[in-house]
Amino acid sequence: MLREFLASREFLHIEDIRKKYGGNTESQTILAMSPAGESIAIRVRLCWYRGGKSSGRSYSAVQLLSSVKGGDWEGSLSKKIHRDEQEGVTHYLFVQREDQQIKYAALVPIAEVVPIWSSQRDVSIELIKKGTIGRVTKNHAENGSSPTLYLHDERAPEVAAVLWNHTAVRDLARDVPDRRLADHEADEDDSLDSYHPSPNDLRELVAREIRERRGQTKFRDVLRQRFNDECVVTGCRVVDVLEAAHISPYRGPEDHNSQNGLLLRSDIHTLFDLDLLGINPETLSVELHPVLFLEYGNLAGKRITCSNENKPSREALRLRFQEFRKNLTQAGVNERSVAQRLIA
Repeated sequence: MLREFLASREFLHIEDIRKKYGGNTESQTILAMSPAGESIAIRVRLCWYRGGKSSGRSYSAVQLLSSVKGGDWEGSLSKKIHRDEQEGVTHYLFVQREDQQIKYAALVPIAEVVPIWSSQRDVSIELIKKGTIGRVTKNHAENGSSPTLYLHDERAPEVAAVLWNHTAVRDLARDVPDRRLADHEADEDDSLDSYHPSPNDLRELVAREIRERRGQTKFRDVLRQRFNDECVVTGCRVVDVLEAAHISPYRGPEDHNSQNGLLLRSDIHTLFDLDLLGINPETLSVELHPVLFLEYGNLAGKRITCSNENKPSREALRLRFQEFRKNLTQAGVNERSVAQRLIA
């Protein structure tokens, strides 16, 4: 269930790993590439008690530890987190399922768990002192001797808000990818070699977010005409899956110059955005990260389809190709190995 769910949130290379401990105890860790291109290891933790008529309230929480030793709440939690970090875990995913749907899914960097838990405890203390949550006297975070993190409590929403308002926490259940592109004007100056990538970022962006760009925008319309309604890499002519891709990542309206654009099939667009597929600025030929050769090997070495007058900006391609090469280097792949695969 989580594999499909994470894929719908634009995570890639998803691998589900289970590990047996004593008895029936099992851990679930998911390895994946985030939409920002970061390799992460996610330890899955399931929540309990969502909506109960007998309790008169609905809540969702996850037990972080079965118990603490000597009243050392933060210390016990920190030791648990340190053990998970030694196993390579980078994030926790706190999940609440309701029937066949995921109601809550909080992706939390492992280093932020203790600070969030401590803040929920402090908020709960204040609410109990003020008497704003009725006769409740038990602290949310200190559930008996078990440190507990709340994702929802209809009687004390301020407690769960500590988690969801944390800047590093991603609410995956509600964070559905935006598949629209703002309707900006394409630059009027589309003369040959007139485009120069802007060094100034005009808005805050998560690094290399994957966004499909199928909206009926002028930028896409210009690229459709420029490349004759054809994916420049695959030759696909199904207009419904053709998207306007920026070579130099979009940072402001000036980047809508048509020389900074390619018309790509949706899956090729995603791979290009992730720097798993590159276009050599000198030869205009396609190069692939090794992870793609099994499924996309037929594209390796293929020259993109474009006329001389409609060639994309060489400078934009050069800068983007540098990012592709950097991605290969970080993955331990050298140019020689790529060339050998091209020959094969």
